[in-house]
Amino acid sequence: MQPQQQSKKPNLTSMDKISDKYPKIQLTAIGALVKELLPLASVFDDGCFSLIDLDNDTVGLCGIINTFARSKSALQHIEPVVIAISKNNWNNVTPFVFSDRADFPFNNFPHLNYEKNNLPPTLCLTREDIDDWYAEHTLKDYVNLVAKWLRDAAKGKLMKLTENDEFEPQRNHSMDHILLRVSYMDSLLENKKESECYLYSITVPKDSPDIAYGNEQNELLDSNAIGVRLFAGRDVVDDNWYTHYPATLNDLLKFIKSYGYPFDIDSLKNICDEKKVYIYFQLALLRPAKIIGKNTAINYLCFQAKVEDIVHMNQAASVEEVLLIDFTDYTQAKYLSGTPDSVFCKHICILGCGAIGSKIASHLHRSGIFCIDLVDTDSLMPHNIVRHALSSYKSSSFLPNKARAMKTHLSEMFYGMPQNGIKAYNKDALEHISQTDLSTIDIIIDATASVRVMYGLDTITFPNKTRIVRVALSEGGDVGVTYLCIDSKQPLADFYMEILRASLINENVYCWLKSERKNSTENIRIGEGCHSNTMRISDDTISAHAALMSSAIRHIFEGEQHNRIILSFAHLDFSGSMQTYSLPVMPYQQFSCANYPNWTVRIPADLLANIRLRAKIAGQKENGGYLFGHIDYKRRIIYPLDHFMPHDSHGTKSGFRLGTSGLKDHNKKIIQRSIGQMEYIGDWHSHPTCSLDMSAIDIATCAENVLPQLKNGIGLCVITKINSSKFFLLSK
Repeated sequence: MQPQQQSKKPNLTSMDKISDKYPKIQLTAIGALVKELLPLASVFDDGCFSLIDLDNDTVGLCGIINTFARSKSALQHIEPVVIAISKNNWNNVTPFVFSDRADFPFNNFPHLNYEKNNLPPTLCLTREDIDDWYAEHTLKDYVNLVAKWLRDAAKGKLMKLTENDEFEPQRNHSMDHILLRVSYMDSLLENKKESECYLYSITVPKDSPDIAYGNEQNELLDSNAIGVRLFAGRDVVDDNWYTHYPATLNDLLKFIKSYGYPFDIDSLKNICDEKKVYIYFQLALLRPAKIIGKNTAINYLCFQAKVEDIVHMNQAASVEEVLLIDFTDYTQAKYLSGTPDSVFCKHICILGCGAIGSKIASHLHRSGIFCIDLVDTDSLMPHNIVRHALSSYKSSSFLPNKARAMKTHLSEMFYGMPQNGIKAYNKDALEHISQTDLSTIDIIIDATASVRVMYGLDTITFPNKTRIVRVALSEGGDVGVTYLCIDSKQPLADFYMEILRASLINENVYCWLKSERKNSTENIRIGEGCHSNTMRISDDTISAHAALMSSAIRHIFEGEQHNRIILSFAHLDFSGSMQTYSLPVMPYQQFSCANYPNWTVRIPADLLANIRLRAKIAGQKENGGYLFGHIDYKRRIIYPLDHFMPHDSHGTKSGFRLGTSGLKDHNKKIIQRSIGQMEYIGDWHSHPTCSLDMSAIDIATCAENVLPQLKNGIGLCVITKINSSKFFLLSK
C-alpha cells in the first residue's frame, strides 16, 4: 500500500497536533530516504503516514499507533506520534520520537526525556544507550520499539514494579547549575511521617558560582546561600512525571503550595541577610519504589532562586533548574556495589598493606565496608607505586608507613565515614593479633606473604565466628592463592596439604608446582611478596588476582560455606586470560603418636574414613597399605595424604603380608606429581580381632622393612579397626 498524504485516520480534529505547526512535505522531497520509509507504513494503525519538515536535515514521520489501551488507561486507543529521522544520514543518526498531541499526559508516564529545541518531551525507549541500540537495528525496528513503548505504557508496564523494577529519576532539562550534597538523610526521610521544611547551609564558591556545596547536617551557618528541603510526609507517594518545570518564582511557589509542602515564605525572608545570595529549593518526591541508582525512594526537583527576588517578591523573576548530585557515602557504595548485608558491617583486619593487601583493602572499602584495621610496619617506597593501591608516596609524608598512608587514602574516599572506621597500626602482624580483642574481629586477612605469620596464626585460638583468609601470589605473580578458612579451628597449614593432594589429580595444580619448583631449591612455600623492585610483575596482573580475592571475601558469609582454596591462574593460554579453580579443603583429624606424644598426626578425614572402610570390607582378615604424605620436621607434624594397596597383598585372621605390585610406579607418581613434597612415610594395617597396639611382629617388620626406606629415618605406622585407629612414630 502506498502511503498517502490523506489517510483513513479516525477523527482527531479534537486534538491540537504538534505536527500542524510544521510544513508538510511530499515523498519526493526526501530523496533516497523514501525506500526506507515505505516499509514502515505497515506498523501504523491505518497503514499510512505523512511527512513534515522539522528542520533542514530532519524529517518528521507522522502516523498513528494502536496502543490497545483500555478505558482506565491515560492513553487513547490510538496515539499519533512524530518520529524524527535524518534525511541524509538515517543509518547512523538515531531518530527520536514524541507524541503528536499537545494534551499528551506526560506526567503519567516514566521513561520520558526532557524538552529541547522547542519540541515536546521525547520517549525514552530503552534502558541501554539508544545510540548503541540503533547501531544494531533498522528504522523498522525503531518504529516497532515505539509501538512497544506505547503499548507497555497503556498497560502500565513501562516500569515493572511488581517484578522489583526500580523507579526512574526525574530528568534534568539543564545542567548549568549543580548542587553537590551529602545524601545521608534520604533513607531517614522516606520513613518520616510528618511533613517538614528544613533549612540548612549551602556554600557557593565565588570562583565557581555554578557549583554549590550543601551539607544537610549543617544548619544555617555563616554561608552565602540557603538550602530549603521540603517534604510532604511519607503518606504522599508520588508516581507522576514532571516534564514542565517551574520557570518563574510565581510558578515555583504555586507548585510548592499545590503539592502540600509546609513552606512559609515570610519565615524564609526573616533569615535572608546581605551575605545570602541564592536560595536552593530542594523538593523531595517520595516514589513508590527505590530510585534507579539509589538506595532510597526519595527523588528531588531542585531550583535556584535569588535572595533579592524572594525578599522583594519579584514573582516574575526566573528560577533556574539545578542538577542535584549526591556525594557518595559508604552506604551508597554498598548499594552500588551489591555488597551483601551479611558482610557490610563486619570488622575486618588486614595484615599486610603491600600490593595485594592494599588493593584488597581498597576493593572492600569501595564496596561500602567501612570498619577496617590496617596493620603493617613497612614504609611505602617510591618503586612500590608501580603496583600499589596508593597513587603517590608523596601524599602524606616522605616514605610513609603503608598502613597509615592507606588509612588516609581510604578515610578520604567517602563522605560521612564513621569516626575511627579505618584504623592503622604500625605493628608486627602477630604482635597486633596477640594484643587485640579477637571477639571484635569478624575477618582476618593475612596478606603478609609470610610463612612465619601463617604458622603463627595457626597457634592462636580464634572465636568460632571468625573467618581467616590468607592471600598470596606464586610463580612470579601468575598464580593467586586464596585460603578461605571458614572454620578457624582448622590450621592454615592444612590448606597447603590439600594443594599437594590436588596436584595428584589436577593438571593445572601440578604444572604450577612444577614451574614453581624450578625457581627454588627449597621446599615450596606459597606466598611471594611483591615488594622487591627486582620482581617483574605488572599492576594489572596483581589487580586481577586482588579482584577475585576481594569478591570471595565479600561473599564469605553468603550461603553454606566450607573451607576452600581458590586458585587464580593468569596467562595460562594467552596474555590477559584468567582461570580460577575452587578446591575444597577436607576436615583433618588430629592424633598424638602413642609412643611419642610430642609428635602429631594430622590426617584428612576422608582418607582415614577410606582406610577404615578398607578394614571393614576385609572383615575378620587383616588388611593394609602404604602411606604417602608430608612430614613437617620442625613442628613435628606428620601428614598422611594418600595410601596405596597393592593387589598382591594377603591378609589372614592373624597376620598380613603387604604386597609390592605397582608400588614402584605409584611411588614415582607421588613424588613426581607433588614435585617431591610428598613421599613414602610408612604403612597401615588393620587389627580386626586384637588390640590396636603394635605386636612384636609389627615392630620387627617396621624395623626391618619400613625404617630403611624412610627419609631422615622418621615415619608412621597406623593400626586401625573400623571405628578407631592408633598412630605410632617410627624412628631410628
